[in-house]
Amino acid sequence: MNNNSYLYEIGTEELPASYILPAITFLQEYFSTRLQEAQIDFDEIKNYSTPRRLCIMITGLPAAQADSSEEIVGPPKRISYDEHGKLNKVGLGFLKKQNLKEENIIIKELPKGEYLSVIKHIKGKPTEEILSTISVESIPKILFPKKMHWGNGTLLFARPIRWILALYNDKLLEFEINGINSNTCTFGNRFQKLHNIINITIINIYITLLIEHFVIADRDERKARIKNEIQLAASQISGMPVENPELLETVTDLVEFPSPIVGIFDKSFLSLPPKVLTTTLSETQKSFSVQNKDNELMPYFIGIGNSNPKTISKVLYGNERVINARLSDAKFYFDTDKEIPLAARVNELKKITFIKNLGTLFDKIERMKSLGQWCTDALSYDEEKIERAVYLCKSDLTTLILGEKEYTKLQGYMGWQYALNDGEDKEVARALFEQYLPRFKGDILPETKTGTVLSLVDKMDTVIGCFSIGLQPTGTSDQLGIRRAGNGIIAILAEQKLYLNLDKFISQSIETFEDTKKELKEEVVDFFIQRIRTYLENIGIDYDVINAVLEADHTDIPDLIIRAKRLQEFKLHEDFKKFIIGFKRASNILESSQKTVSLNESLFEEKEESELYKKLTEIIPHYEAHFDKKNYNACFNDLVALKDFIDLFFDNVMVMVENEELKENRMALLRLIHSTFTKTADLSKIVYEL
Repeated sequence: MNNNSYLYEIGTEELPASYILPAITFLQEYFSTRLQEAQIDFDEIKNYSTPRRLCIMITGLPAAQADSSEEIVGPPKRISYDEHGKLNKVGLGFLKKQNLKEENIIIKELPKGEYLSVIKHIKGKPTEEILSTISVESIPKILFPKKMHWGNGTLLFARPIRWILALYNDKLLEFEINGINSNTCTFGNRFQKLHNIINITIINIYITLLIEHFVIADRDERKARIKNEIQLAASQISGMPVENPELLETVTDLVEFPSPIVGIFDKSFLSLPPKVLTTTLSETQKSFSVQNKDNELMPYFIGIGNSNPKTISKVLYGNERVINARLSDAKFYFDTDKEIPLAARVNELKKITFIKNLGTLFDKIERMKSLGQWCTDALSYDEEKIERAVYLCKSDLTTLILGEKEYTKLQGYMGWQYALNDGEDKEVARALFEQYLPRFKGDILPETKTGTVLSLVDKMDTVIGCFSIGLQPTGTSDQLGIRRAGNGIIAILAEQKLYLNLDKFISQSIETFEDTKKELKEEVVDFFIQRIRTYLENIGIDYDVINAVLEADHTDIPDLIIRAKRLQEFKLHEDFKKFIIGFKRASNILESSQKTVSLNESLFEEKEESELYKKLTEIIPHYEAHFDKKNYNACFNDLVALKDFIDLFFDNVMVMVENEELKENRMALLRLIHSTFTKTADLSKIVYEL
């Protein structure tokens, strides 16, 4: 019966918060994969984790693997018997290796002749034996950004392993890893006592016993509790927590038994830019900020402790002291930085390397000036604002506050704040923040025209620069965020509906660099075509539709997206499907000829040729007018009107005739259809499943 259970816990010193979720996810998937490979079914694998433990619980296990049979083919029959028909050394050796007898031999007919074979019956291994092997082998497989040695062992792990709990059906499953023997003990929260041993005798009470010892092992439960606790704590001071999903994830993996700590800081620090204040709280003490109903920050913070709720207040003094000290530092940096305007900092950029072999940040903004001018002309935006924004865009990187590790994420935002302080135009100031948007998939896009152009030219300069020195992304590696920059450019052009020619944009950026390789343009275009593919896939466009529209044109992103969406809709129409079949036949025939003969109506011999050409000349002006107006629904309707004429042509006219002149004239007619109607998309790329 499949009613067996297994509990496996790796107990460690406190793991870094960012290591825990990937590790426990891997452990769960590893056990699932290995059990499936061993053909052992199970009902469920649950995972549990805290800073000091990685645990899985498996239910619905069978007592053993099912017995199985395996056919093993041995040597050819002709070399396995002697002249008297008795098994020779080869045949006997095969039997010995399989631990079977002569009566077990089956002669198997194969394409190359007769071979010895046997059916070997394999008894299934006990489940606990397989679990023991998987448990031991799983630990070295867990990936961490960094691993360490400890003691005299050879095992590498993120932090020292202190215990291993392994229970199979409420009994100890014995094995050893790096000198540590599995046992039936785990440990409770350290605030009770340093060695807070819990003896687990029944798997089903594991979670309950941990809670009694102030450990919530269920990560989702712990996360929900933290969220509720901070909301309740904020409401008690007439406030609301500032949402910070990333901090919530981190804090969830920092504590075993969350208890809220509500602290206060000096009101004078509310004069700091909001993100400076919230970053100080979240980065230095992993604390949540509090705001009022008007979304204004309040002089409170909510920390999450890993202590007894009854004594958590003892931690408060230390947290308040640290936070007030760090806010005092931040205020000093901010006030000192404000004394030097951003414009006066630009020359300092000559001392800061952008990327090795790409010059300084000052060199970067010089390139961006030229590219920004081109974008301004192409989009008819405010030249003065964009030029000023480019000039100031990297100056905040010279400030004291961005020299502190916890504030590096505020680059751009600090430029915005300092620019406002300097009296710069509000749109120019905001552009200094918007240059880094979007920072990730689904992030907000620039709202201002100046910020939009600044973001585009900054990203394009980075892409072209990195490609020019061979730092393009490869495989999964993209340390410089080149794919992110490329995706950002496509997202901005698409969602802001900016009709900016992508090829010209690339070429213009390449011109700002010296001594670039000949193939650079082609490499960058291919890179952006892949970024376009990714964008279209993410909005649900089929792969064949993507291929079709990209074959026609990739330079106008908003237009390409409209064409893709219209084609995706028309692909479902039955009449359009029939037209595509005829169009594909024309495309396939054209592949056999490279000639470009002019069409001659006087050479038409069949009425279907004349009728197709007549209908074509009627449709082309309408199609061209609809194409110019970007009315692609009408364009595709125009194509459908040709369906019957193309079908009649192929049913009654032989294209590949012996008469070369006649053949090429008919090819010219097909070429006219193909060249005219591939402006919207190369419809030969559309695929229909039979």
